[in-house]
Amino acid sequence: MIGLVLVLSTMRFALGLPTITTVFYDMPPELMPQVVPVPSGDLLDVPGYPDDPARMTFIARLYLPDVAVHGEGPHPVVLFLHGSGGLWPNSNRIPDGLTSVNSPTQQFRDWGNLLVSLGYACLFPDSFHPRGIMGSFEGRRPHYDPADDDAACSPSYERPKDVVAAIGYLTTRPEVDAGRLAIIGFSHGAQTGMNALVDPSVDLGDYTVDHIALVDNGQGGQVESEVELPVPGPVRIPEQLPMPKFCAFYYGGGGHFGYHGSPSSVAAGRYMLDRRTQAILFHGIDDYLLDVDNPSANPLTGPLYPIKQVLASAAQAEALGLANPIRRHYLMDRCEYHAPASARVSHSFDLGSVGFAPQVAWDTVNESPNQKARRLARDEVLRWLAFALQPAPVLSISRDPNPPYDIILDWPTHGLLGYRLLASPSLDGWSQETNWADGTGQPYQHIAPSDTRGFFRLAYRPQEMPVNAPEHAGFFRAYDDFDL
Repeated sequence: MIGLVLVLSTMRFALGLPTITTVFYDMPPELMPQVVPVPSGDLLDVPGYPDDPARMTFIARLYLPDVAVHGEGPHPVVLFLHGSGGLWPNSNRIPDGLTSVNSPTQQFRDWGNLLVSLGYACLFPDSFHPRGIMGSFEGRRPHYDPADDDAACSPSYERPKDVVAAIGYLTTRPEVDAGRLAIIGFSHGAQTGMNALVDPSVDLGDYTVDHIALVDNGQGGQVESEVELPVPGPVRIPEQLPMPKFCAFYYGGGGHFGYHGSPSSVAAGRYMLDRRTQAILFHGIDDYLLDVDNPSANPLTGPLYPIKQVLASAAQAEALGLANPIRRHYLMDRCEYHAPASARVSHSFDLGSVGFAPQVAWDTVNESPNQKARRLARDEVLRWLAFALQPAPVLSISRDPNPPYDIILDWPTHGLLGYRLLASPSLDGWSQETNWADGTGQPYQHIAPSDTRGFFRLAYRPQEMPVNAPEHAGFFRAYDDFDL
């Protein structure tokens, strides 16, 4: 897309480092479940947490940029949605004391420290402990066995409420500009975010999920069988709250247990995100949620539900005469220099345990596919954050005081964006005055002849991911590589 013109234990560090706070806020009353969950013991032990059985109170870590470097704000803000592993380190246990180096987990500390250094605020909410969920939530699905059932924190219909609660909380923070909001979600959190952002045009009526139940086997026993179970419809962000301008969703599932209908269908009417936002998606070819049958096959086959979700979104957008809000879907594989030959990008490649290879190892055998994916995906997210959340560039026009009195057009540039100047004699049509050029962070100047008459405007966009660069050969796969 092209753009046209309650706080605990605050910790301040050295110049240039963030202010990190532990915050509490409540689920809005209209979204409260019929039975208020009992928080985990870990959460009840956090100093200042309100032990009120009539409220569902979230805990989150809030990162704010250093005032001496970035000013008082309000700052653009990024809301993070953790995956099934949870927010906290050490098997998702909340540490006895929350500090800048032990909470949240390394992955999110990396993101928080990076983004506040660039002037963004970050909110990292915990969706599990307020519901009494400790440890990993991995592998849960709609199921008769409470130990396996995801209903308490379903990414389809329950956890999207957390998105609404978090955005509502952000609107109360004077340091934050909630109108410049982005969401970044991982796995379970990616599914949560996409379900919270379903466009109002997507309405399938009565909602169900594919539920594992115990049924009579006709011989006096019971067997597991899949049945349709009625569940609540989508939770959408209310009109009075800001809509995220950009979302990045890492390795989310695409089937949602049939929540939006058959996950194998690519027909219009399902899955399109809200038309007021734009999103990019990331998956690895060896990601079990992408579910490729054989990563070495040609073409690639399998359920491929996340791809089909994007295609269904595109079909709905086309039917409505809109651009697909899902702007990019990056499918990452391996390069020939990667070893062993079976090494491919898998699920959870953004985890802190994956790490980043030193720069000298980039694009070599010493950078694993997952490390490469983590690096390139993060770079792409930063481009889109700059595009969506930073102020639009201001085009200034003046005339050279010296003959031949040419027209001088100046604009600031951002090192992650590209720019193109357009001209029109009458506003009826626009022609290209300059080619697309990547910004450098320095001002750019264009000279037009003194006799030029008409109008100018500036187009800008994220710089392109270098998918066709020689050092990435084979790493990025296209939809044409799949049997769809």
